[in-house]
Amino acid sequence: MFWTSNKLPLKEDERKWIEDSLHWLIRQFGSEYFLGRRMILPDSSFFPDKFHGTKACVDGLVTRICGYMDVDPNRVEVELFSDRDDTVSKHRLGEEQYSGAAGLYLHPGTPNDRIKVSINTSKLNNPTALVATVAHELGHVILLADGRLSREDKSHEYMTDLLTVFLGLGIFTANAVVQFSQWQDHSHQGWSISRQGYMTEEMFGYALAACAWMRNNSGNAWERHLSVNVKHYFKTSLNYLEKGGTTSLSKLRQ
Repeated sequence: MFWTSNKLPLKEDERKWIEDSLHWLIRQFGSEYFLGRRMILPDSSFFPDKFHGTKACVDGLVTRICGYMDVDPNRVEVELFSDRDDTVSKHRLGEEQYSGAAGLYLHPGTPNDRIKVSINTSKLNNPTALVATVAHELGHVILLADGRLSREDKSHEYMTDLLTVFLGLGIFTANAVVQFSQWQDHSHQGWSISRQGYMTEEMFGYALAACAWMRNNSGNAWERHLSVNVKHYFKTSLNYLEKGGTTSLSKLRQ
């Protein structure tokens, strides 16, 4: 029947880009480095500190995520901004900035400059979106500041999203892609939807499945943390790979 067919939930060119990019990342970091990564989970074993939304709490969170991504926290200067201030326009005058309104990465003027990572205060009450934002901006440190990608590379934002999966933070960036929220006041109630990141939920689902499959890991221990959509795309993609679907990743499998 059609629901048991071995098909992927994403386009062929997206599958090929993810696989080509994973090959590139493994060439950059090494297969042993990749295979030894663990999946970072949204629980107290990985994030034991109480979070109160203060600048000190954000600094501590960034330091912790730096540890998970092997970034020296002393290289990074963290600042907060809101949609009402002029942080974005101010930085555009003198420094190159990347990413959207959730966070900003400011490329250093000289190799000795600290790298500025700015976090939108709107993310402070959303742990998933906050960790996803920090992970994405630190990905720029690894790819752009360390010279692995050119700042002119048009795919660098997508590669930065994929890097978070490669390094074990993919649950957060995948779950942050589409988020629903409900609101209510004295006379009205409603809901809203927001989007964050560059890769789609389908792309994240396949990237997570590909990394789990290459590590010979079913993902059973952590897939319960995925949002409903991403979990579906993950399972469909993993089924595709396990049943011999077309892939260039077989030789990289553990």
